[in-house]
Amino acid sequence: MDKRSVSTLFLDIKGGFDNVNPSSLCGMLSAKGVSPSLVSWTRSFLTGRSCRLLIHGSPKVFAQVAVGTPQGSPVSPLSFVIYVLRLTMEIPYGLTLSYVDDFALTVSPNSYRCNVQLLQGHYTILKAKGP
Repeated sequence: MDKRSVSTLFLDIKGGFDNVNPSSLCGMLSAKGVSPSLVSWTRSFLTGRSCRLLIHGSPKVFAQVAVGTPQGSPVSPLSFVIYVLRLTMEIPYGLTLSYVDDFALTVSPNSYRCNVQLLQGHYTILKAKGP
């Protein structure tokens, strides 16, 4: 009987939706062969936006928003999932699962010590690829 030890590292991308770079996302879409009109629509959707914060009657000045996806839009989660697609990886004797901004890396070699080393290595790779 093959005995394997299984370990999982759970990750959450903090502020993920707020850090989607429109140029990077559109570049990824183009590289995947998405139609130019949809890439253009995505660029238009994510750029040229502004916001203002009102705190105790503070000045009502608009500020440009250079990154992120609009809060509450049904397109935002899909845009984010496409944006972080580059973070998925194949792991020998393992599995990568993700749901929006949550990731789970599972490995199952022959020892817990090996698991820790593998998960540390995969985390380093993910961190380098990260947005």
